[in-house]
Amino acid sequence: MKISKFFAGMSALAIAGMSAIPAFADGPKVTSDIENDVVTMQFDEEYKNWSAKISLSASEYDPATVTGIKLTFTTNQENKGVTGGLALNSNKSSWDAKGEWGTPGTDKEVTAEGEGSEYTLTYDFGALGEEYWGAPADANYWAEVFVQFWWAEEGVEVNITNVEIIGEKKAEAPAESKAEEESKAEESKAEESSKAEESSKAEESSKAAESSKAAESSKASTTTTTTTTTTTTTTASKASDATANADNSNQATGATAGIALAGLALAGAVAVVSKRK
Repeated sequence: MKISKFFAGMSALAIAGMSAIPAFADGPKVTSDIENDVVTMQFDEEYKNWSAKISLSASEYDPATVTGIKLTFTTNQENKGVTGGLALNSNKSSWDAKGEWGTPGTDKEVTAEGEGSEYTLTYDFGALGEEYWGAPADANYWAEVFVQFWWAEEGVEVNITNVEIIGEKKAEAPAESKAEEESKAEESKAEESSKAEESSKAEESSKAAESSKAAESSKASTTTTTTTTTTTTTTASKASDATANADNSNQATGATAGIALAGLALAGAVAVVSKRK
């Protein structure tokens, strides 16, 4: 009897364990009205449950000063049980499980307060500082809070409607004074004016170079024309002189021949007269 009772007890524990596994391995369907760089939904393929990842490092808050988060959700059925886990995650401290939460009546460490179909989970972990989260200047820096949804009563679906981060906002970069802004504006104008002046000078220089080239080309053309004209004139003058010289030579030759003929005629006349005497 003792042995049979022992095995009966073991069987009961095994059945309870088997019934517990699906409850945690197959969590409720979870949706979210919020989807941005700060709040994203992640689904665990191994355990088949949803988690809301809240990125403190991507938010406007300084993770070192954050003391907690508030997550509000609704269910599609009133007064039904929902439970899950809480964890912090960072490159410096790695995954850090922080216990379980649940709706009223589930007897968990942290209670999501509410009734009917709306609940708010407040998770207060206190400011942990850069000693825990690390610093933004660190390589592979991140600071995250995870709210996991492990179990819900049959048919219950969850929708996240709001997430609030409790902490101090990151320090803003110091704004430039008006004087600095005006000084930068004046520098920009001066630079633009200088560029415009350089461009104008370059254009004028280019035009002057083109004009100079055109003038030199025109002078070369004029010189060639003048030289050609002078050569032609000189040649014509020489030709005229040659013609005049030829005419003078012909005239001189003609005169000489005339004188010679006259001499012969005179000589003949003398000879005739002499014979007649």
